[in-house]
Amino acid sequence: MTNYEDLDRDALIGLLRRRDAERQLGLVWERDEIEADAAVNSDYVALQLDPALSHGDAPWHNLIIEGDNFDALRALRMSHKGAIRCIYIDPPYNTGNRDFVYNDRFVDKTHRFRHSLWLEFMYRRLQLARELLADDGVIFVSIDDNEIFRLGMLMERVFGPDNFVAQFIWRKVDSPNDNKVAITPDHEYVICYARRLDEAKLVQKPAPEIVAAYGQVGPDGRRYRDRLLKKNGANSLRRDRPSMYFPIPGPDGVDVYPVHDNGEEARWAKGRAGVDAHIADGTLVWKQREKRGLVVWEPYTREYAPEVPTRPWPTIWHDLATMRQAKAFLRDVFHTSDLFSTPKPVELIERILRTTGMQDGIVLDFFAGSGTTAHAVAKLNAEDGGSRKFILVSSTEATEDAPDKNLCRDVCAERVRRVLGGYTNAKGQAVAGLGGGFAYLRARRVPRHRMSQKLDHAEIWSALQLLHSLPLTPWPGGGFAVDEGDAYAIAYLADAYPASRTRMEAWLATRGAQPATVYSWAPERYRGVGSPHDWRPIPQHLRERFGR
Repeated sequence: MTNYEDLDRDALIGLLRRRDAERQLGLVWERDEIEADAAVNSDYVALQLDPALSHGDAPWHNLIIEGDNFDALRALRMSHKGAIRCIYIDPPYNTGNRDFVYNDRFVDKTHRFRHSLWLEFMYRRLQLARELLADDGVIFVSIDDNEIFRLGMLMERVFGPDNFVAQFIWRKVDSPNDNKVAITPDHEYVICYARRLDEAKLVQKPAPEIVAAYGQVGPDGRRYRDRLLKKNGANSLRRDRPSMYFPIPGPDGVDVYPVHDNGEEARWAKGRAGVDAHIADGTLVWKQREKRGLVVWEPYTREYAPEVPTRPWPTIWHDLATMRQAKAFLRDVFHTSDLFSTPKPVELIERILRTTGMQDGIVLDFFAGSGTTAHAVAKLNAEDGGSRKFILVSSTEATEDAPDKNLCRDVCAERVRRVLGGYTNAKGQAVAGLGGGFAYLRARRVPRHRMSQKLDHAEIWSALQLLHSLPLTPWPGGGFAVDEGDAYAIAYLADAYPASRTRMEAWLATRGAQPATVYSWAPERYRGVGSPHDWRPIPQHLRERFGR
């Protein structure tokens, strides 16, 4: 490769080390490491806010981004690195049926490198997704049989084998298939990995039915059950666990040993430390019962019903809505069919979000499709009062045959707009909205060396707000803008006109000794004004942050 000569010594050593680290029989595909690394940090990606396509009143906490998701992820890396709690994606399944576009062209079944292209496509995006995840973040990826094995290996490569959480199976159909085939697939998979498994905060599912197993009620109203301390059934003999055969002083002062009703030496269900803990907290209780013609004392452990009963989630999800219901919902919202061929039901994304236990934080979906993820976030917030936020990324899916197609605007954002604001269903009935809003943005590439000429003030203002983790507001115009709260203050001086400087100086005077972050095209002119503020240059600051 001729571009090797352009690399310095450290870059060459790094490239060789990565190649040496490749495991034999590991995941291998054709890729250009140099080109891939350069792509991440090439052209700057600006986000254009379109207030007309946004929903609700500013400021907006939720985002819908139209554009190539690789570009959108690069833009988000600048502002949301390590900030995303949950990612769910439903990528192209690479079936060969014109469902996968690479470099603006569909990849069909006849393509010799169909799987390699898909792997490279996914790898770039998953690498960026990993950077966006918080330490306690998790990612869920839907897939079917076409790429399940390669995706599993790819996820292991990106996130590490020690961060695997689970592989779920979702039943996607609920009606028989009349095709004349021996076997028909009726399921898909959802693979889950954590950014760091030891930090992940996954939770069990609610299980109120558990309380029924606690059949007794104490004076304090708490439900409980008593379980015999002696082990029964398999491996219940002294010889099975000799260390768990020991005396416990009974109520009458006589030592009690575990003995089966037939006189055979048994063992306790818990060791000495566990028994001592029950004695200490008063949950070792004694009851008299007849054994071999004698009345003896037997120890029991008292277990109280949990205040919040839960049990582990299963990995087979056959109790959710299917794709048929998901399509029916879209028809109900849009009064038409065939807007989107493979929607996921909102119940599936709800289930995924419930496993995370998150009540707040950001949910990202960069293959947003019909906008189901935003719907699930809003639905859960309405149910439990949570403050979860969403970021969706969707392309237009325009082609030569359909140059005016815009999936993001006409399906994804429109579905979310109706779900949040309310709509009239196919039966003419009014459906109340779930509440909330979103900012609609478009991702566009700007050459780094042309940022001074090609960036507009509205794009810069949106970037600055995102960099400071602030909700978006439209650029107000006029050469100077401020966004401030009790604990922050940012400002952007967009031009050098006297009126803009006068407004800036008047605002700084109101700050007093409270520091602010002020962005300007020529900060060196103003650093003496209103000390102790932090003056930062535009576009240099954005350029530096984008490459980090």
